[in-house]
Amino acid sequence: MAKADDSGAKGQKTYTLDTVAVLLMAANVVSISRTQYEMMSSLDGTRTADSFQHQLREVLKKAKELKARVDDGEKFAPVAPAKNRGPATPKKRNQDEMSSQPSMKSTPAKKAKAKKTQVKAEPDSPEPSEPQEFFDSVNNGYGNSDDDQYGDEA
Repeated sequence: MAKADDSGAKGQKTYTLDTVAVLLMAANVVSISRTQYEMMSSLDGTRTADSFQHQLREVLKKAKELKARVDDGEKFAPVAPAKNRGPATPKKRNQDEMSSQPSMKSTPAKKAKAKKTQVKAEPDSPEPSEPQEFFDSVNNGYGNSDDDQYGDEA
């Protein structure tokens, strides 16, 4: 789970539910009295005793469960130290290994892109390809009609 980390306030840490449950179990604490909840509330200054009781219900339940498992003789294996585990980053391959094994960093095959098809202009509406042709066509009467659709007559 998560490691203890700073919670923003100086000197305060955040611990996982399992960590606190093991501490309570190790101290043979499987219940907390009302007086202790009130003490927590007094020290905190903002939260009520009921708020602490509600928050710690799951921790106490886990502590009882862990105590029962330990009493039944269950052994818990710790995580192996870093030197006994595999390296965090793999070693680089030497030249002999690289020739016999395929590279792990192969690029995925690129997908073929669909080719764009050019839409041909309709023969009824010729479009000039060059700007000069456009200006010449405007000056020669292309696009000017006698029956103006907006009713403006020049």
